[in-house]
Amino acid sequence: LRALTCVPSPTITMSASPEDPSARPPTVLFNNDGVSLLATVLSSSAAPDGGGDDDDHDGIVLTLALHRHKEKNVINPTMISLIIQALDTIESHPMLANTNNKALIITGISLDENNNQPPSKFFSNGLDLEWMLRANDGNARDINTPGTSQMVEKFNSEVLARILTLPFRTIAAINGHCIGAGLFLALSCDYRIMRTSRGFLQWPEARLGMRLSKGFAELSKAKIANHHVLREGILTAKMYKSTEALASGIIDAECPVEELYARAFQLAKEGLLESPSGMKLDYFSPKGYTEIKEEMYTDAYRALKFGKVEDLPSSRI
Repeated sequence: LRALTCVPSPTITMSASPEDPSARPPTVLFNNDGVSLLATVLSSSAAPDGGGDDDDHDGIVLTLALHRHKEKNVINPTMISLIIQALDTIESHPMLANTNNKALIITGISLDENNNQPPSKFFSNGLDLEWMLRANDGNARDINTPGTSQMVEKFNSEVLARILTLPFRTIAAINGHCIGAGLFLALSCDYRIMRTSRGFLQWPEARLGMRLSKGFAELSKAKIANHHVLREGILTAKMYKSTEALASGIIDAECPVEELYARAFQLAKEGLLESPSGMKLDYFSPKGYTEIKEEMYTDAYRALKFGKVEDLPSSRI
């Protein structure tokens, strides 16, 4: 994969780089219990005060910000429900429902990191093992137990399968550790950009004595082209820093954390339909675009959308 060039930005913010004259101030569309969805409208005629016709724009860059940092953004029923609510907002909000001209960034960058706060250390630390212990009578490693299997299936079918086939560009801006289910969240996106210097990616299942599940396994195979990387990453639970992850094709670019959001924002702009720097898809169809992704990632989509945790590892999809 081609390494993407990073664009400097003086601060980490939830809006575009201050040097981007096309961006209006971001609008918060959803904000609940540490999960937020923001929309930044781009327009060559953007007014400094954020005014202007909501229908007159060059595109909308959405940011799904996970900032449940005390819990390290772990995946549990609460986090899953909040992400689903944010995705529902994308489909139903009046600002978004009638436009195809949008892109989505998913990140663990905090909303207030432009106020001299230290950068967040976690994109997501994976499945919530403490919740699994409580839900499964002290057994956190068996994903076939009722509590864990229901949670994983909901995460797979209503979060990962949905993000995997969204009819617009999706980007994971990986601001820190990205482990297990957090890595699968990043893999469900079209592109991945990771911070340098701190944080690693890992498939931890072999280390924890857990199986992957069909959905997680097929998603990994769909997004990692090199089987040598899959063998090393999954069977040895290797921890990949950004440089190794880039060389292995797990991510598409690496940036200093100070530049991460601005770089993800630029990549999102390049995926818009009507932005001057965006894609030129003259007869774009959101239904067709989703179907293309389903065709590209058929086995992963079917395993995530319809698979059950209880399915045997050797079962057909």
